Amino acid sequence: MRRSITLAIAGLALVSTGLSAQLSPAVTGQAVSTGPTIQGFLFGDARYVTTEGTDPGFGLGQVVAHANGSLSEHVVFFGELSLSYRGSSYVTTVERAILRYDFNDAVKVSVGRYHTPISYWNTAYHHGLWLQGSVDRPRAVTFGTNFIPVHFVGAMVEGHVPGTPLHYMGGVGNGRNSSGVGAQDGGDANGNRAVILSGSVQPIDLGGFRVGGGMYLDRVPDSGAGETDERILSAHAVWNRGMLEVVAEYIDVSHEPASGGASLGSSAYYVHAGVRLPSGPLEDVTPYARWEDTDIDAADPVFGATLSNYEALVAGVRYDFDGLAALKSEYRSETFGTGSAVSSLVVQASFAIPVGGQS
Repeated sequence: MRRSITLAIAGLALVSTGLSAQLSPAVTGQAVSTGPTIQGFLFGDARYVTTEGTDPGFGLGQVVAHANGSLSEHVVFFGELSLSYRGSSYVTTVERAILRYDFNDAVKVSVGRYHTPISYWNTAYHHGLWLQGSVDRPRAVTFGTNFIPVHFVGAMVEGHVPGTPLHYMGGVGNGRNSSGVGAQDGGDANGNRAVILSGSVQPIDLGGFRVGGGMYLDRVPDSGAGETDERILSAHAVWNRGMLEVVAEYIDVSHEPASGGASLGSSAYYVHAGVRLPSGPLEDVTPYARWEDTDIDAADPVFGATLSNYEALVAGVRYDFDGLAALKSEYRSETFGTGSAVSSLVVQASFAIPVGGQS
């Protein structure tokens, strides 16, 4: 019974990795016409970390609230707030706020603050860490990185091309902020709008298989106080058969000085695989492993001063000890730059609480 509840909620939450996946389970499908409704989820996690050469300790992860509002038959709203400990206090952040109008399944238009659909992981798994199999995201797409723009403020259009397995997305909005880490919520400072195009194919006769990719274009500040044209290309392949999930993704980021000069590129990829054990005494156990690699060009005008090469081998086990709560134990061997590999052990408890109502 626990497994059935877990799989049902996870399946709804991850039904699509287009902009529909920006929304929580209640609004991933067509909006209902029974009047305004609101549903949501609360997520949270805590962990114990021991890293080679440092003192071990406990930490509280983000407390995250998702809220879905179905305003009418065609209009839906999604909001996400997070409460995070930073330095010496807790900070509340609006992670996502999306208002969408569904003309039909082929055309859905939205405005707001998104998780940028340039990475599969970035739109499939959000701030509620219970949703994903591993303790943390791959480093190239982790929250707080400047390798890709994790958040995006603007307008999007998406839909399924009738009669085909193709899902498309396209949008225009503000680019990265001056640090390169966050979105520009108050407007684009340099007046150059970021543009994103993305698509994926999910053949019906190959259940659980998906391939896709995206392109992101913008002009961003560089370390020399100038501006650089940024192009991000990504590609992914996913095979999710319920008991087996394999995700592979490649991201290439190139920077070319706006004033002229050579184009320099940095890239990252990861391969993640998890296997849920067959029914029996270990049916709530999912072993998983991931390999990650990030290569940064030292002369990159945007990344050269802030990022370094990275390699990681991650291996762990997830145990769903309750339908809406999981315990993950994870070993990591990480290499930063030219340093030696550093080993860590992380134990994380995470949960999800669904809430709902009707106005």
